Amino acid sequence: MNTQDFLLKLQEELEEEVTLQPETNLKSLESYDSLALLTIIAFVDENFNKKVEAKHFKDIKTIDDLMMVIGKENFEG
Repeated sequence: MNTQDFLLKLQEELEEEVTLQPETNLKSLESYDSLALLTIIAFVDENFNKKVEAKHFKDIKTIDDLMMVIGKENFEG
């Protein structure tokens, strides 16, 4: 998946009106709450077959941090 597709799909999943960028701080999003956290976990599992535990989100501040946890090799640019 390329980075732009990832950002668009994540934006849709979170039902976020703000255009997401890699440097977007997740906690600054209006939609970011415990349900959004579960949505992100399910989205990553479904699209990348990677389990991200909720406890890891204390270290994940931005979308780029999330992409690093998923693995940059999973993104085409």
